[in-house]
Amino acid sequence: MAKIAVGKRKKYRPVLWAVFIILFAYSLTLLMPLYYLLINSVKRMDDFLERGAWALPKMLWFRNYADAATLTSGKVSFIGMYANSIILTAAAVLISSATTTMTAYALGRFRFWGRDILVTIGVGALVLPDLGSTTVVYKMFVDLNLIDTWFILIKYTTPFGLQFLILYSLFKTVAGTYVEAARIDGAGEWRIFLQICLPMARGALGATMVILAINNWNDYYTPYMYLPSLKTLSIGLQELAMTVSQLDRPKLFAGMVIAITPLLIVFVAMRDIIIENTVSGGLKG
Repeated sequence: MAKIAVGKRKKYRPVLWAVFIILFAYSLTLLMPLYYLLINSVKRMDDFLERGAWALPKMLWFRNYADAATLTSGKVSFIGMYANSIILTAAAVLISSATTTMTAYALGRFRFWGRDILVTIGVGALVLPDLGSTTVVYKMFVDLNLIDTWFILIKYTTPFGLQFLILYSLFKTVAGTYVEAARIDGAGEWRIFLQICLPMARGALGATMVILAINNWNDYYTPYMYLPSLKTLSIGLQELAMTVSQLDRPKLFAGMVIAITPLLIVFVAMRDIIIENTVSGGLKG
């Protein structure tokens, strides 16, 4: 048996090496934009113009990061764009997580007529593209005079998606003995939800909130279409990339590095939690 296993490994070794080389080459293509961004963010202006964008800098010029704060898109400064991104991302994540968590709890813990239909809709939201409904949704917000107002945050009350699937699977498998013991002690449904079930879902909820935060931080479509006067980093940096002169390119690259730094920190710090809870939560039930 051992000889057979060794023979099989030798047989498939060229295939494994070929797959490894392909994946390694693909990973390099993913790192190239980051390399391009980092090396140009620490170049002097003359170094960038003389040696080109792909050459390593003669010296590290970190002053670009301080100068990035002076960038402006229209009347909005770089710091203002940063603040707008933080506010919009935080509001979107909190609203979406609150509505999704309560919906997942209700559908996971209670049986009532139409529950299975709602769960099917929630799961179907993951596979059905929403491109067909974007025009209708935008027209509705225009007719309600909600464009360019903070009332567009109502968009984030949609309770279905990946976060719903993970939390629904988790709440569905919570042992009923915990709930029954809490009821015997006189706890109401809100107390059971907040003090018993929600702490059990803390890991999965935190992981999905990080994913939501990353998606909303990078979101270009929503502020561009629904909040045109509110410039976030995704909009402001794109406009600067189209209008800034060659002389200010290193400064712009430094601003882009600053913009992605929070996402990198959060992802690196919580990558294990994200993987563990999304996989385990999605497989339960």
